[in-house]
Amino acid sequence: MKKFFLLITVLIVTSFLYATDIKLPAKRNLIVKSVKIEAMRKGLKFNISASRDVKFASIVIGFLPNKEAFYPVYRFSKNKFVDGKDFYILIKWEKFKWYLNNEKTIVFYKVNLIDEKGELEQYRSRVLISKDKKLLQTVIYGPYLDRGENNNYIVSFELLYPDKATLIFNGKKYVCNKKKKRHFFKIGRLEKGEYLYKIEGYPRIFKAKVNETNNFSFAFMSDSRNRKTDFDSNFQNTNGKIVNQIFLTAYNKGTDFFVFVGDMVTGYTGFRDEFERELKSFAYATEPISSIIPVYEGMGNHEALMDCFERDGKKYCKDKKTPNSAEDVFGEVFVNPENADFSEKQGLPSYKENLYYFNYGNCLFVVLNTNYWWGYKPEIYGGNLEGHIMKKQLEWLDRVLAEQGKGKKEIFVFAHEPAFPCSAHLKDGMYYWGGDPKKNDGIDRHYVIETRNKFLKILDKHGVKIVFFGDEHNYTRVLINKDIAPIKGEITQIISGGAGAPFYELAPQFPWKKNLKAFSKENHFILVNVGEKKVKVEAVSIYGYVLDSFILE
Repeated sequence: MKKFFLLITVLIVTSFLYATDIKLPAKRNLIVKSVKIEAMRKGLKFNISASRDVKFASIVIGFLPNKEAFYPVYRFSKNKFVDGKDFYILIKWEKFKWYLNNEKTIVFYKVNLIDEKGELEQYRSRVLISKDKKLLQTVIYGPYLDRGENNNYIVSFELLYPDKATLIFNGKKYVCNKKKKRHFFKIGRLEKGEYLYKIEGYPRIFKAKVNETNNFSFAFMSDSRNRKTDFDSNFQNTNGKIVNQIFLTAYNKGTDFFVFVGDMVTGYTGFRDEFERELKSFAYATEPISSIIPVYEGMGNHEALMDCFERDGKKYCKDKKTPNSAEDVFGEVFVNPENADFSEKQGLPSYKENLYYFNYGNCLFVVLNTNYWWGYKPEIYGGNLEGHIMKKQLEWLDRVLAEQGKGKKEIFVFAHEPAFPCSAHLKDGMYYWGGDPKKNDGIDRHYVIETRNKFLKILDKHGVKIVFFGDEHNYTRVLINKDIAPIKGEITQIISGGAGAPFYELAPQFPWKKNLKAFSKENHFILVNVGEKKVKVEAVSIYGYVLDSFILE
């Protein structure tokens, strides 16, 4: 009998050990962990710390050509072969002393790195220098003009080191006497017009452009994760080169605000500081324009901060636990409305600032999170399937459309994962090859189609005529109707993933190909003009010409 119980005990313990998840160590991407600058007698010394060994590094410095300029002009560089994670580069004063004629001068710089594997990385920032060559407090991120809860405007920025701060907006002072790096100033609601503002002690003057009427324009885009083709395209894992240009083009076309739904960065990292740095770098790339007009951000599948495990010899990953989840960090970096402060169940991340709605003019805007609590093969390992909208979020959407959508001229809905993918994401999104177990590693995912149809029925019920997605790196316009979905009306689906990620070809075949109305494969954004009598939608190239255009009936 004793031998029997001993055998049972061994089997139970063995079974327990066999099924136990083993947490795997995370691997660092090549990033610039820190840059500490010293004003030396001979010049500026850049003390650089990287995440792994570097073979080549360069510092490129530049200056604003005039006070009204959006972007600096980079003029001087210093290259160096190095061998290690920590090193310095000195740029002598004599190389750029003629640019330090003002009492305070902003010196913009880029750190370019190449590691032993040939991978590229860039980090951008700036430092404020006095005329007598001393380092001064600097605004290193921002300012950003956001439009938060109840249409209240907010100005935020981050300092080089913790300090008090004073914002002067339209002649009125807003003071924070607490020493901290990140500052948020609530301005309140604003009428149509232009407003000048500045941060006390910082030499730049910024202009806020506010419309707040029923006739307005907005730009939509997605997918700017890096290409790794050159330094500027690999700006902390966002394509800084394309982001700079596409935001400027959209602004010059007259847009009043932006909606950007995900895959801003490469993500899929196990390090919180790395993920935060990536998100901040995307924001830095936008700030010449996002200091003037608001940007609303949404999460994509690449906005992933994860822990990886091994079970039965197989590796899998899923979202970190709150308060260190991707949703938590996303909400800390970006400023968005806070009208969805709930989670799917206790212990899971909050939807706060990654799921929200807002009103502009006589229209309702809803930004969804189709990548909440992400997990690889969640049916086996836990978490939530990429592209799957969970129950409480669907209920929230139904309620918001019912309560906030009443009497609205138009309702615009945004999400990252498309309902009807047309190229590389037929394998996931809201489709997963129709849920076929044979194409999903033996997992029956017909529930994905059921949830997608529930989602579309909610949109149809509340009169939504257009829905915007990203994820696929191209432009497609598909007419969703009763031929391909269980709805009574018609909904135009826009997929716009042309903000800098590598392009996708159109799939040779897919079930709704006859409903495809337009396709393009180049960097672009969507410009929507809301007028008194009609809504005009255009797909616009990064260079300003129109790829596709239609009137929303």
